[in-house]
Amino acid sequence: MNILIVEDDSDMQKILKLYLQREGYQINSVSNGRDAIDFLIVNAVDIVLLDWMMPIKNGMETLKEIRQLNIPVKILMLTAKGENVDEAAGLTFGADDYLRKPFDIQILLLRIKKLCNSENLLRCNDIVLNPVTMEVMKGQDKVKLTKNEYELLKYFLANQNMILTREQLLNHIWGMDFEGDIRTVDTNIRRLRQKIGEEYIQTRIGMGYIMEKRHD
Repeated sequence: MNILIVEDDSDMQKILKLYLQREGYQINSVSNGRDAIDFLIVNAVDIVLLDWMMPIKNGMETLKEIRQLNIPVKILMLTAKGENVDEAAGLTFGADDYLRKPFDIQILLLRIKKLCNSENLLRCNDIVLNPVTMEVMKGQDKVKLTKNEYELLKYFLANQNMILTREQLLNHIWGMDFEGDIRTVDTNIRRLRQKIGEEYIQTRIGMGYIMEKRHD
């Protein structure tokens, strides 16, 4: 999941970048709307955190231009403006959400997750699976998976922090009528680990496998 921070306050930029990277997001940042537009034209971004009050091109002007250019991105506006009319204006011109400063970082994280869920994305740290396009990304790199590897990853992402037995995985991915060896599960998980990283799917000896979110 790629997020662009558009914020002219360097301290705020650093704080946002720190917390969001801890959550596994890929972060880029610029300090004004003009640079934001230039970045979005040539880079794929999922969410823009857009400050309202900025030099050169403010947040509202930037918002309007992003929508005029039909750039496919979710926009969360951040502003010290507290009037309802300002919030209404931002939403009217295409913002997906609006958060007033000062805000609690946990609220911001929840708002971002809500925007992610609106696209039905499944995510664990820098692994993102889009069930609509069936694309899997690790950071900014696309991961090529077989059908069974994709279904395994999707099942793990949908059941994070739960131990899944080999029998559960076999029945869910290959079906109850599968006549092959249960070690098929181990083989496919080994291949999946090689593609997404060994650290994502952990073995619980005598129980099964688990995908746990890292807290670096």
